[in-house]
Amino acid sequence: MNRRLKGFFKRSALSAIVLLWAVPLLPAAEDDADSTPIDRGEAYYHYTLGHLYHQLAGRFARSEYVDRAVKEYNAALEIDREADVIRNELIELYAGTNQLDKAVRVAEEIFERDPNNVEARKLLGAVYQRYAAGGRGRQVNPELIRKAIEQFEKVAEIEPGDIDNHLALGSLYRSAGEPEKAERALKRAIEIQPRHADAQVNLAYLQLESGNTEEAIAALESIVESAAVQNRHIGALAGAYEEAGRYRDAAEMYRKLVDAGGNQLQAMRRLAENLVYSRQYRAALDVYSQLIGLEPRNADHHLRISMIERERKNYAEAWASLDRARALEPDSVEIKFSGINLLESEKKLADAVLAVETLLEQTAKDEYTPSERRNRALFLEKLGLLNRRQDKFDKAEKAFRRIGEVDARSKPRALHQIVETRRVSRDFDGAEAQARKAVKEYPQDLTLANILATVLAERGKPEEGAAVLRKLLKGDRSDLDTHLAIAHIHEKGKQFDAAIDRIDKARALAESKRERINVLFTYGSVYERAKRYKKAEERFRQLLALDPENAGALNYLGYMFADRGVRLDEAHDLIQKALDIDPENGAYLDSLGWVYYRQGKLDLATKYLERSLTEYQKDPVVLTHLGDVYFKQGRVQEAKKHWSRSLEEWQRTAPADRDDEEMGKLRQKLAALEMPGASGGTEVSKKKDRNRKIRR
Repeated sequence: MNRRLKGFFKRSALSAIVLLWAVPLLPAAEDDADSTPIDRGEAYYHYTLGHLYHQLAGRFARSEYVDRAVKEYNAALEIDREADVIRNELIELYAGTNQLDKAVRVAEEIFERDPNNVEARKLLGAVYQRYAAGGRGRQVNPELIRKAIEQFEKVAEIEPGDIDNHLALGSLYRSAGEPEKAERALKRAIEIQPRHADAQVNLAYLQLESGNTEEAIAALESIVESAAVQNRHIGALAGAYEEAGRYRDAAEMYRKLVDAGGNQLQAMRRLAENLVYSRQYRAALDVYSQLIGLEPRNADHHLRISMIERERKNYAEAWASLDRARALEPDSVEIKFSGINLLESEKKLADAVLAVETLLEQTAKDEYTPSERRNRALFLEKLGLLNRRQDKFDKAEKAFRRIGEVDARSKPRALHQIVETRRVSRDFDGAEAQARKAVKEYPQDLTLANILATVLAERGKPEEGAAVLRKLLKGDRSDLDTHLAIAHIHEKGKQFDAAIDRIDKARALAESKRERINVLFTYGSVYERAKRYKKAEERFRQLLALDPENAGALNYLGYMFADRGVRLDEAHDLIQKALDIDPENGAYLDSLGWVYYRQGKLDLATKYLERSLTEYQKDPVVLTHLGDVYFKQGRVQEAKKHWSRSLEEWQRTAPADRDDEEMGKLRQKLAALEMPGASGGTEVSKKKDRNRKIRR
């Protein structure tokens, strides 16, 4: 007999024997005057035997017990035809032994006589629902889900005030992909019982799936604040915070779960991960140390510590923890790959390339599982990126092309990297040609369409680029990202009004907090480039009101002030906060260095700009900034060197990205250095003036 029996039968054989004496009498039927009296004692005898065999079948999964149970139940029904309690037992028995058709036929016998039999309809609906789920890893059967819905819809008509019926419908509609109906059912359940935690939690999950993260969080927060809060509600809120990217809040909830007991290990793991996501590294290290005490043979904890120390630039500690993880799991591919990332962080790029090539060789096989193919694609992508960082563009492209051969599903991402490699190498003709081929092969891929549109815009063809993206518009909420992508293309083409119009369309579709943040950031960047600084500031402040820890917005607003030389103290505080969140971000380092330059703090400016240049060695803006600082310090030759490099990089950028005004200023600065008597910096000029006075 099929092992699924065990999932349907809950009670033990011993409890079934007790039921021989405890089962209530079968419901009495009204006797017609001419009918033969029913021997209910005999019917009860067969029913009780059937029930006993039913329970034994559930306990021992033997087909002979199933056959005896069916025989006894039918014997009882021969005596008492209207005893639907027996038919309900038969439905459960057939359902539990993969005889769905027989279970349905028994239910239909009940409905022929009593269409409003609620218990039978609930039972049949539950059976359909269980069969629809199909088991782990199998897809939901939509036909059976629909049949389950039909049963519970009828039950809800008969018993509209029963909250369980609406909860069941909410779950079924959700499985059927009908979120609006599911929401109505759950809201009806809440109307019946406003403080019902399960209904509120299920509604919150539904809202999360629909992207209404804030509503879901608000609902879960109200449950967690109530007296009836349970650990699973706290866990649901923690998961919602995680989904919304509110990792600090998620960590607080997981901390509550840890303190409350229960599944300590799982809660501690989630706590540690969210502490890492929120960059609370010291606290995360403490939790991982506790986990090591509880699970000393778990290599993953040492691996996570290594990753944290890598982020903190504590490379010796990172290698020590990685070695401990490797000792526990010497063949772990994840641990080996983490070592590659550590070499990359140390800027030992040649060693990292060798390590990736070794890993590819060690894991080479004639045949790969799907997960092995994905891993191999990941290794090849890392190899390409490492070579690209070293300007080895041919080797990078070769690695990216191998990705599509290994894992067909990763090919669009590989094609994107090939186009990006051409862009980085300033081969704009090649980038456009590759992008066109990629979009022709995958016409519905937004990422590939976006990079083709970007290349076209960079080459001075923004209208053609926008047209590529407009083809992907579907007329529904999924268009939000496409509208924002089109806005960026118009921005590159300096078509700012057209860009704003697209962002307006995206704003109308934005529902979740994350979506509104993306829209506001795009508004801010477009307004800033259009030199509409007041509107740009308004949008960035609106964004920061939603997300005070948004490092990108903090930096952008701060740099916008610094570049114009206004509100420098506030600019410093904004950018410093961004750096506190992301300490090694090269763009933020440049911004802070530029603030210090504006404030006349040249030594600090040099410190941060030189750190930025290690990350952005070919960025013309960083090169210009550092040249300006060197000039102010009287380091004329170093200023000349950096200004010259900046001008070269500007000339190599894509046509649409070139800043003619900035290039003109650089030429003037370099020309001034060639003039007789040209001097470097304010302090040097003052010294020369004093020397002239002495000579006179």
